[in-house]
Amino acid sequence: MIESGRLLILYGSQTFTAQEVAERIWRKSKALGFRGPVQAMDEYPISQLIHEEYAIFVCSTTGQGDEPDNMKKFWKFLLRKGLPSNSLVKLKFGVVGLGDSSYAKFNFAAKKLHKRLLQLGATPFVDIGLCDYQHDLGHDAVLIPWTKEYFYKLKTFFPTIQPENIKSTFIPRWKVSLLKNETHIENNTHTISEDIYFSRGQTDDFIDAKLLEVEKNDRITHEEHFQDVRLMVLSSSDNSPLDYSPGDVFNVRPRNCKEDVDDLFEIFNTHGIDIKPHYKLLVGECYDDMPVPSFLQQPLTIYEIAEQYWDLKAYPTQYVFSLLSLVSEDTLEREKCIELSSPEGQEEWLNYSRRPKRTILEVLHDFHKSTSKLSIEILFELFSTIKPRSFSIASSRLPSPQKLELLLAVVTYHTILKKERAGLCSNWLKSLNEGDRIYGWTKKGTFTFPSDTSIPLITICPGTGLAPIRSLQQERIYQATASKDTMYLFFGCRYKNKDFHCREELEKMVEEGKLTLFCAFSRDQENKVYVQHKITEQKSLLWELINNKKACIYISGNAKNMPDNVKDAFVEDVFSKTGGMCLEDAKDLMKKFEEQKRLQIEAW
Repeated sequence: MIESGRLLILYGSQTFTAQEVAERIWRKSKALGFRGPVQAMDEYPISQLIHEEYAIFVCSTTGQGDEPDNMKKFWKFLLRKGLPSNSLVKLKFGVVGLGDSSYAKFNFAAKKLHKRLLQLGATPFVDIGLCDYQHDLGHDAVLIPWTKEYFYKLKTFFPTIQPENIKSTFIPRWKVSLLKNETHIENNTHTISEDIYFSRGQTDDFIDAKLLEVEKNDRITHEEHFQDVRLMVLSSSDNSPLDYSPGDVFNVRPRNCKEDVDDLFEIFNTHGIDIKPHYKLLVGECYDDMPVPSFLQQPLTIYEIAEQYWDLKAYPTQYVFSLLSLVSEDTLEREKCIELSSPEGQEEWLNYSRRPKRTILEVLHDFHKSTSKLSIEILFELFSTIKPRSFSIASSRLPSPQKLELLLAVVTYHTILKKERAGLCSNWLKSLNEGDRIYGWTKKGTFTFPSDTSIPLITICPGTGLAPIRSLQQERIYQATASKDTMYLFFGCRYKNKDFHCREELEKMVEEGKLTLFCAFSRDQENKVYVQHKITEQKSLLWELINNKKACIYISGNAKNMPDNVKDAFVEDVFSKTGGMCLEDAKDLMKKFEEQKRLQIEAW
């Protein structure tokens, strides 16, 4: 162990991605001989931060540039006005942010944290690392060189460390072993087996999970339409009220499908790996600073781990191939794994793994000789964990406090690979039947709506982007405050008769004078018509609402091109041409609207 080699690693993580990255960095620090915890920021006793010398902060961003839930207390403490400007003068730190540049507040929480640490006297070892999921290499494009640079800076203070040799060492998080019991209980369903996270009394400081029952799971798009869109109704299993408001989200952790779980055990069986579905798992601590999560401290079968913990549809990172290279005894496969895990082999890895969305199971089939050498400890590092998914709630709780509804598109698509790709969560939700029970929890969403119901709301919601606005519509109808003069909806889809979500409900609102509706059916005519075209058509009405009635704008839906196209239509046609503003002033007004939350965007 390095003398005085303490390195603190803290994370703020909303969906466990930042936690996983922090643990990767922690493994590297352990390989170099450092000690020190890896913790959620809110779990760390922040009063001790003034005594720390070296720290790494891994931070995601949620909502409209907000900090994650398990960072809120930490961040609130750092913002105290009474903290001296030299509070953290001993600290040499690095901040790495995990973000997505398709969102307006890209890595905003990480940027705020970095700036505040500087204000408190801390010294940055390296510049802030702003990881972008949209990059071809994903977060690793920034994370890998950033981590390398940080450890090389540490070498200044700890000359004996050898950062260049990190890759050749395997550092497990926990001691993992198997109890090869003879009792074999067949488990061939995804809904009867207990939830490993919540069903046995486990608690989570940041999650208040409820057991919900599926009441309805209906396809609402035409059978001939290419996309299966579902309207799901979930109800509290004990009839207790659910706590959510318009704009809030529902979180759920999905399970792998039986086909993929069976495939995994077939791989084990074919390649002589003595891991059976009914074997029990024993997990213990390797290090004091890496405790075993509560749900893994209970007896679990490998089937339960394969079904609920390992993400079998994840595409393998370069780290996966570095692990395979460590165990492989086949020269050709080992050399290929070394190439795919190296900086020089990034393009090869992109073409093999990320671009075609090749899954970890498909990789284990391809590298079958290396697969045959896998141990249970390596498998725990090889597989990423299933992360929770978030869905905008599509209903109001006021009419039925024990229920919530989801509007979700089932994700399937094709790449150069023969087998169709399928999204893990949406396909799992699709498979649920009436009466099935799942654990989930609600969280505050990004949208905040004005309490003054006389303020007009201009909502632009193509496809399933309708969900959060439908929640608001239902609430205002229940409160008898819905009006065609205050609720304006621009809805877009491909065909009026195939994927016009909640059509009868929306048309009834129009008939009753509770909604003004403009629809863009992009494929019902030769020229494609999108929501931004409808905004241009209604530019005079929209300018009147914005300029004279202080209307607010809400954009919800796919993040790829739609939000920018809609914003451009407002800037160029509503603000500039109709409002008589020069283009620069129109752009400034749009920016001002975002700052004042008169324009809000929820995109995915």
